[in-house]
Amino acid sequence: MILPICLILATIGLPGLGAQAQPAALVTASPDRLASFADVAELTLASPVIVRATITRAAALSRKAAPDVAPGRARLLVTVAVSNPLLAPAALPASLVFAWDAPLDSRGKPPKVTGMEVLAFLAAPGAGGATRLISRRAVQPWDEALADTVRRVAREARSSDVPDVRGVTSGFRDVGTVAGESESQFFLATTDDRPAVLVVQNRPGEARRVAVARGDIIDESAQPVQPGTLLWYRLACSLPARLPAAAGGNDPALARDWQTAIASLGPCGLTG
Repeated sequence: MILPICLILATIGLPGLGAQAQPAALVTASPDRLASFADVAELTLASPVIVRATITRAAALSRKAAPDVAPGRARLLVTVAVSNPLLAPAALPASLVFAWDAPLDSRGKPPKVTGMEVLAFLAAPGAGGATRLISRRAVQPWDEALADTVRRVAREARSSDVPDVRGVTSGFRDVGTVAGESESQFFLATTDDRPAVLVVQNRPGEARRVAVARGDIIDESAQPVQPGTLLWYRLACSLPARLPAAAGGNDPALARDWQTAIASLGPCGLTG
């Protein structure tokens, strides 16, 4: 759930709601965990600011102050001390403040989170460090492996080498000179309009080869798609399961090669 900055600014001064400090080992909160690489990629790409931080203060708002909170959650006004920005367009304040609809603890109470080290996915902060979470799952317990994945996705996103795929526009199939040999090429729509072609090669006695080419010439330089990469995410989570008729889907052989390509990618895996 995206929370407006105006709510944060209006509630910063509420008295008497601060949670007592807790050692990190006693933290009882259970944030909504990211369950797949696609979850991590989606959240990373949507976040202007990603930080490693420690919660220094958490104030639980009353139902009257936060009437729209979903059942099983409590809205906390959280202050964090930033220890390491993983992604930021400019210098950040040492402290940030945001509202978090955190899951209730096992007793049905607002969780005790002061001292908790987190990875937070945020909007760019405004005056006084006030910001907002990008989604309801934008506070994650700090984890080095998760942070490494976030850094890798952010690094790949800054590169112009990974196409931002929006669909498939057309396809054609070329039959080779050897029986059973063929190659299908599917031209993908991208946000930068640079070429991106999904290639399916059929050769007798070999497994079908599925690769992506970025240039105007399709040759052996086309690379297989590696799982757990930004390219894989953009293909697996953007392309249709069946080849549209407008892109050649009425050709059974072409449609079959498309389904082979999609099957090779596997399911997108988004759970949010």
